[in-house]
Amino acid sequence: MSYQRDRARVDQALRAAGVVVVMNRDHVKKPEDLVTTMWEVYQAGLVAECTFRIDEGIIREAMQELTKRRAETPVDRPFVLGVGSVINPKELEAAIGMGFDMIVAPANVMGGYGEGKDFVRITRQVNVFSAPAILSPTELQYFIEREDGLEPDCVKIFPAGVHGPSGVGDLLAPYVRERHKGRIIMPTGGVNAETGPKFQENISKRGYAPVLGMSAPLALVGKLKKPGEVETIRQSLAEFKASFKPYVAE
Repeated sequence: MSYQRDRARVDQALRAAGVVVVMNRDHVKKPEDLVTTMWEVYQAGLVAECTFRIDEGIIREAMQELTKRRAETPVDRPFVLGVGSVINPKELEAAIGMGFDMIVAPANVMGGYGEGKDFVRITRQVNVFSAPAILSPTELQYFIEREDGLEPDCVKIFPAGVHGPSGVGDLLAPYVRERHKGRIIMPTGGVNAETGPKFQENISKRGYAPVLGMSAPLALVGKLKKPGEVETIRQSLAEFKASFKPYVAE
């Protein structure tokens, strides 16, 4: 039986992990680096997101192996394949074609080609989890206050560092409604082991579900310039998990 993408399965994995580990060119120089890094992130209990800042050819080759591994993982502990920095319809089409489960964007992806709702519609047609980004209240309202049902699976806030944790809380405050309770909000940019718990607190107190996007769990890989080196990746992930103290509601 062939693998079937499932937005609900991605949703559950994100809520369980709480952290999406974002990869860029510092972490990946060749296809094997991407395979190793995404697999180690998964083994560490987090969700992996490579980005289109990495050469598309590298991603495409790595996905041949990654999709095989994904098909062999248990349904109750899925190996989610996420991709980010998707900035136009061509990259969106490529990401879907390569088999990704989750597509994350720094904006609405469609640009001058269409509206953000088209991104949601396209991904939903193929059961891919969508996470477009917003920065302003107007953009947030566009995505979550819809009568056509085309709300994204997750709303990314990028760059979240512009707002800071309390500013993200202020951004969400006018949109505290019972119907939005538990909606995933993913702050990215300016998020690390120190600021992460504060973002979690401010998002949680508004009734939303925080999932943090960051490269911090791979900081040692970039610092030592050892992309794809298994022991360095494991050490980096372990150091992050040791220093990160998630917010726990009282």
